[in-house]
This record gives sequence, C-alpha cells and structure tokens, in this order.
Amino acid sequence: MAVPVELSDRDSLVKSASTSLNSKVASQYSTLLALLAVDAVLSVVDNVKVDLVDLRDLKIVKKLGGTVDDTELVKGLVFYKKVSHFAGGPTRVENAKIVVIQFQISPLKTDIEQNIYCGFELYANG
Repeated sequence: MAVPVELSDRDSLVKSASTSLNSKVASQYSTLLALLAVDAVLSVVDNVKVDLVDLRDLKIVKKLGGTVDDTELVKGLVFYKKVSHFAGGPTRVENAKIVVIQFQISPLKTDIEQNIYCGFELYANG
C-alpha cells in the first residue's frame, strides 16, 4: 500500500526512513541515521520546484574512527586534511573569503592522439 508523503511533513519522512533502515545492518542506529538522512535531503530541496531533489548535491564522506553516534550532518565544506605546522602555514584565518567554483582553473590537457603513418608502395612495370 502506497501513501503519498509531502516533503513538508518531516515526521512522516523520518518515520519512513527509519522503517527502511530497520531491515538493514544499521537497524540499531535507524533513529539517528533517519534524522540525518531526512535533514540532508531537506537541505537540498529546490524551493522553486519542491518535488525536485537533486541527490548529487549531497556527498557522504566516510572516515575511519569514531562510532555511528559521532556521525553528524555538516552544512558547508569539510576539510579533512590536517594543517602542516612544519611548513609554516597559517593555522587560523579570520574573516576568510571562500570561493566555491565548479570548473577547473588550470587548462585541460588535450586528448589528441598524435600518430604518424608512413607508408609507401612499390610499383613495377609489367
């Protein structure tokens, strides 16, 4: 039996996600993971087309260590490289301006294959 669910009804979405997770290996964490999943999807809902959700706007970053209870939803950028104190770089930046771009700054390498074919034929009279 199918029941339509509105994206504005967060409780129904959490209940549906929790029910789906109950049959998985992570069933003991279904409540926590259902809340995270619903909040993640609701954060990328297109306000103009409410029925349109582009899941390519979400990324799951898996890191070793910690427990499932340490899992959190981060709205923004996650830098998971450590600062190199040895290199003398800054460890704290205040009032930083960050630009997020969706194209490559450096020029792309060409994919042109360069092949030279040398061939000749001998013709004999007769």
